[in-house]
Amino acid sequence: MPSFETGVRLLKNILIKKRSYSAFFADETDALHKAFPAKATVHAGPFGIPMLWNSARNFLEKKSFEPRQTDGIAYVHIPFCESRCLFCMFYQNPYASEAADAYTNTLIKEFELWNQRAAQNSAPIKALYFGGGTPTALEPHNIKKILDAVRTNLPLAEDCEITFEGRLHGLTDEKLSACVEGGVNRLSIGVQTFNADIRKEMQRLDSPEYIIRRLEKISAIDNLAVVIDLLFGFPGQKGKVWTDDLKIASELPIDGVDCYQLNVFEKSPLNTRIKSGLFDPAATLAEAADMYAESVEHFSSHPNWHRLTNTHWARTPLERNLYNRLAKGPSDCLPFGCGAGGKLFGYSWMQERKLAKWSEMVEKGLKPVFVMMKPQEHWHLMRTLASNVESGPFNLKEIGDNFSVDIEKPLKPVMDQWIKAGLLEKSGDIYSPTVAGQFWYVTMAQLATEALTMTIAKEDSFKADPITQSVYSPNQAEAWLKTINTREEYQKENV
Repeated sequence: MPSFETGVRLLKNILIKKRSYSAFFADETDALHKAFPAKATVHAGPFGIPMLWNSARNFLEKKSFEPRQTDGIAYVHIPFCESRCLFCMFYQNPYASEAADAYTNTLIKEFELWNQRAAQNSAPIKALYFGGGTPTALEPHNIKKILDAVRTNLPLAEDCEITFEGRLHGLTDEKLSACVEGGVNRLSIGVQTFNADIRKEMQRLDSPEYIIRRLEKISAIDNLAVVIDLLFGFPGQKGKVWTDDLKIASELPIDGVDCYQLNVFEKSPLNTRIKSGLFDPAATLAEAADMYAESVEHFSSHPNWHRLTNTHWARTPLERNLYNRLAKGPSDCLPFGCGAGGKLFGYSWMQERKLAKWSEMVEKGLKPVFVMMKPQEHWHLMRTLASNVESGPFNLKEIGDNFSVDIEKPLKPVMDQWIKAGLLEKSGDIYSPTVAGQFWYVTMAQLATEALTMTIAKEDSFKADPITQSVYSPNQAEAWLKTINTREEYQKENV
């Protein structure tokens, strides 16, 4: 199986060469297995144009005094892991207690930077997510300090969903108590697979038996939603192994399950081992599609589970999946921490990724902007479209009416072809994805955004080439990377 980036480049070349509706059409012979030649992105939607970092910092400083205009969420990044899983591209720093103590103190200072500014305090935060890295690597005293600072400095809604992400390895009762007492009401655990052999190969540290026992115990905590991630597509996971993963997950007393496809990134340790012949290849797109379809069939037929999105299932009302749903749309997201990402008024930015530089900027009283993207004129519409297509059934007429823009007409050729190909079904104004459409949902969301951008560009205010300026991926991902690399070279030359 080629790397994720190889597939992205393949799809990008098709879009650039065709520059017509046919670039967005699906293969009509086998929608589930080969609707498109590759997955287009990790997260769909418009992204914008890179800004120079000094201009970005000055701009954000001014905007921080303006009230937020959309539903608010916040993301806190914990950039430490006790070990690196082979498939992961989010690893930043090895965990060390002294570094974590220093990070905690600086993170609290970052919470305080804007606590009197309208961008932070003008409206409630509906969902707060601690991601990483591995937030559960933190010691109880740091977890408590951070959660206390959050409640002091962020305007959390009364029913704010507060998610703490991590893994069961090292998640002691003391850490759990610090989380729950600090207001955490959702725990997201990266299980990935229950298979002992695959876990060992991927350098996951705990046995399946331990994971099951621990999940059963944690799930008994009152008012704490326990959610796990499963990944499909690992080498050696097809057939009975994946079936067993689904069976075990669905029978646990947890509150939610996410079923994600494994992306094998070019620079991941997993890809290196596959290329060197140490591991068998990961699942092909067609094999992954079958695994996804099996997950849909399994959870759809289970009496205790109901669907929240294309990939997410809930067993109890405790699981709302609120942050993930709001993050896909136009909601403002306040980022905190080294390497965190967020957006405000349509402007997306990533914070400094190197601990020393991030800390230096916070100590100077500056929001640690690393790179920023300026939104295009129709960013709100485009992100709303992308998030609706990503989440499941969608209504183009309703979306268009909310923005006083007819998007049904320009998208009709694409939607009609996707219906013909077997990706969508239509009833009234509602487009519902088939199982094949559910598997390809991110690519479809991205292509729908591309298609609408292409037609709007011809009709009104888009001046840039829509194929090279419109979207996060495959093209804006490269814009991010180019900007990041340029910035890092600048830093090296000016140390």
